[in-house]
Amino acid sequence: MGSSRTHHRTVVDLLEGRFRAEPDKVMLRCKIDGQWHTTTSAQWWLTARQWAKGLITLGVQPGDRVLLASQTRREWLLADAAILLAGAVTVPVYPSATAEEAEWVARDSGARLAICENPAQVEKLAAARSRLPELGQLLVMDAFAALARPDSRGRTGIRMTEVLAASDDWVKPLAVLAELGIPVAETELHQRNEATDPEAACAIIYTSGTTGQPKGVVLSHRAFVFETQACAGALDVRHDDALFLFLPLAHSFAKMVAVVCVGVGCEMILPESMATLMRDLAEARPTVMPAVPRVFEKVHAKILAGVETAGTARKQAFRAALAVGKRVSTERQRGREPAGWLKLQHELAHRAVFARIHGLMGGRIRGFISGGAPLSKEISEFFHACGMLVLEGYGMTENTAAATVNRPEDFKFGTVGKPIPGVELAIAADGEVLIRGGNLMTGYWNNPAATAEALDGDGWLHTGDIGSIDGDGFLSITDRKKDLIITAGGKNVAPQNLETHLKNSRWISNCMVCGDRRKFLSALITLDEEALASWAKDKGVVHTSHAELTQKPEVWKLVQQELDEKNRALASYETIKKFAILDREFSVEAGELTPSLKLRRKDITRHYQGLLDSFYSEHY
Repeated sequence: MGSSRTHHRTVVDLLEGRFRAEPDKVMLRCKIDGQWHTTTSAQWWLTARQWAKGLITLGVQPGDRVLLASQTRREWLLADAAILLAGAVTVPVYPSATAEEAEWVARDSGARLAICENPAQVEKLAAARSRLPELGQLLVMDAFAALARPDSRGRTGIRMTEVLAASDDWVKPLAVLAELGIPVAETELHQRNEATDPEAACAIIYTSGTTGQPKGVVLSHRAFVFETQACAGALDVRHDDALFLFLPLAHSFAKMVAVVCVGVGCEMILPESMATLMRDLAEARPTVMPAVPRVFEKVHAKILAGVETAGTARKQAFRAALAVGKRVSTERQRGREPAGWLKLQHELAHRAVFARIHGLMGGRIRGFISGGAPLSKEISEFFHACGMLVLEGYGMTENTAAATVNRPEDFKFGTVGKPIPGVELAIAADGEVLIRGGNLMTGYWNNPAATAEALDGDGWLHTGDIGSIDGDGFLSITDRKKDLIITAGGKNVAPQNLETHLKNSRWISNCMVCGDRRKFLSALITLDEEALASWAKDKGVVHTSHAELTQKPEVWKLVQQELDEKNRALASYETIKKFAILDREFSVEAGELTPSLKLRRKDITRHYQGLLDSFYSEHY
């Protein structure tokens, strides 16, 4: 099995080190078919080695790229470890990817083999089989795919026989790997790991791409080991923690968190599905949870909607408790704990109100980690007032996910924290954030021109984000360099900041601000279905669907009042003059959001071009 090391060269070393130190440590707790199952580090290590030998039997060579297309689940983590043990490179594919996107990743990476969750993922690659001559074998975890909603053909499920003939051996069950690997000697895995250069590719993660084709970010074993060592302390993830992980492992944020958990030795909890997430969260009782801002926005809106439907006494109790919580939050931000009368009030507020909110998330949460997109300062302050600290961080796939983070003992809401150990920050003359450190990508796969544009000769990664560093060393991100709106009057407007400001509303679930080269700003707005339905019931507004409700005159009046209130806090050139309410949410499926829930601005603009032009037609 190879010798134990105190110095980890590769991600495989991290997993082997955990197995050798604590073979009986529960590393995974997963809910499958309504039941919780555990996996120890010894079980993880054994299964990964069996599967790795099976991959070798199938012809996988060191450096080969292997696609991994699946939701976050136990088998994803086991398969990823097996790929690395075989000396190969994991190329994650978002399960929400279109057939065209999956084909692009497979073709661009030159993948030799693919591991797919179910027939729905196989179908995407099967459609492009003739154009993917290098893709010699597919392995599938499940023989049936249940669809969350009917597809374009009206199917609610897909069987493998609908995708390929039963006699077609291009696809094999993932379970056969253990048997296939029996003839492979243990020494083969040892030799492959010993021969793996820390600078060699560990993963090629394709950026979700708000514009153009995704680029393959090559991340080395060294980068992941560096990130694990730097983040273990900075993110305050401890050996005895239970971390709830539901984010897609195809995203660098979730992938980095998983590797950190292996390095630290804390338990990872995986829910059964997104549909059961809140129930699984309450049952699992985790201590730490990473999430993207959209999750915090939804929980915030759900809490406020629940308060509004409560009786007068409960509303008053919540508002009183929140006022106390805000005072305690202010004290803690100044480094002081509440004392005397305030401490007693806070204990009463927790028992009467906040304990129920904590209970929604199992009651043991001591910290959230937010990344992937900007988080509203108001949302952070709300959760802190309720007794839950959200530590916002910043990074991108090109720097293995994390570059800065707020710490439990050193945080500032509205910022993304300070650099993790070993990472340097700089602000270029045009305001662009630059990053340097051991967590940077090797480059973009098969794209030297894009690599040269992103990484300069002094080792700085040009992020494309605009930001500033305050006197205490905290970084604030203003916007994406390419997303800046320049109005017809020459004013620079950061749309992400405005959108975050507008989404700090009970009603507005998402929005996109427009107005580049125009005389004023406009917005496309989507509304929170649960909050709006509660409001409609209270006001007696009759409707048969959310889509119908969004277009009611009473709703437009409500949103106009909300925008008027939001506009009062803005400079005149930043105010929203015109808006449209869409009858549905932006979605990944419609191509309007990336898998990490960022706006695809060009696609949304193209989709709603006529509507956007109508905002300005009378002015030109």
